[in-house]
Amino acid sequence: MNVAEWILVVLLSVTLLIFLVTAIVLIIKLIFLADEAKKIVQTGQGIAAKADDIIDNVKGMTSVGGIVKTFANRVMENQERRYAAEDAARAAAAEEAEAAAAQAEKDARAAVRAGAKVKAAASKVKTAASSAAKAAKK
Repeated sequence: MNVAEWILVVLLSVTLLIFLVTAIVLIIKLIFLADEAKKIVQTGQGIAAKADDIIDNVKGMTSVGGIVKTFANRVMENQERRYAAEDAARAAAAEEAEAAAAQAEKDARAAVRAGAKVKAAASKVKTAASSAAKAAKK
């Protein structure tokens, strides 16, 4: 080969090397750019979803159906609170009634015991009185 061919081969080799290095750098940059684009797309989708939620909320608050729904929900919550308070009061009253009934039962048992003791004492008094009467007759 002569010198001219060698010069052409070297020039073509250097040019190919430059294109390969440039292509590799561009491919790496494109990969990073694709990752950034993916992040931007995800952020945009999140913003769009939030915007849809905001639109639905505003639509719900401004439409007649939304206002009625909100009013009905509040009325139901108030009724549930009121019923819960009434149930708690009923439960407390039932507990108090049970406690009073238990106390009354204890008092009744004590009265029965006291009545039995009084009867026993009365029979002893009668026995003593009859013994005294017999002793007095003799």
